[in-house]
Amino acid sequence: MNTLLKASIVACVAVGLSGCAISLPFNNRLAYSSITDMKSVQVQGERPKLSIVWNPADFPQRIDIHGSDGFVGGGSRTRLPTGVALSSRIEEAISTYADITAGGKNLTITVLEARSGFEYSAGMFNITPAIDVGTVTLNAAFNLNGKTWTQQFSSHKKDPTIGGTSQTGILESAWDDVAVQVAKNIASHITP
Repeated sequence: MNTLLKASIVACVAVGLSGCAISLPFNNRLAYSSITDMKSVQVQGERPKLSIVWNPADFPQRIDIHGSDGFVGGGSRTRLPTGVALSSRIEEAISTYADITAGGKNLTITVLEARSGFEYSAGMFNITPAIDVGTVTLNAAFNLNGKTWTQQFSSHKKDPTIGGTSQTGILESAWDDVAVQVAKNIASHITP
């Protein structure tokens, strides 16, 4: 076997095992049901004004790239907008009971750990990859005008249908769940 043929075989195997890049059509807004849930949150006194600072500062732009937690798609390189999805949803959930403005009370959210995990639905006839399990964990420290606390939030969602009902809906639902948990937790620490 000549050297050129060996190099070609090695290159083909390496490309085949390296996985492919997958960009799914994620939505970075809260679902209507989550917004409706947040409207039940009441804060004492007049509507608060909050100035939100993320730490690290680039968390709202963070995109993770990794494969599925399950067998199907384990070698893929799926782009997950973990920071984008969580920060935008958390701010949207908070905005249901507070005004987010530069002149408000300082709220610093320090992200200690954030992870989005998923599994693709199994099946030979899936034309496009669909996520049927979504797991999100967020461990964060909060500082609200000098009042500090640390909390861990998590959500695990599973689509009961075979083949998945949406490409991204289950993971988006888990992000919504965590965002609502965070926003409600912050609301419980706001005092007039």
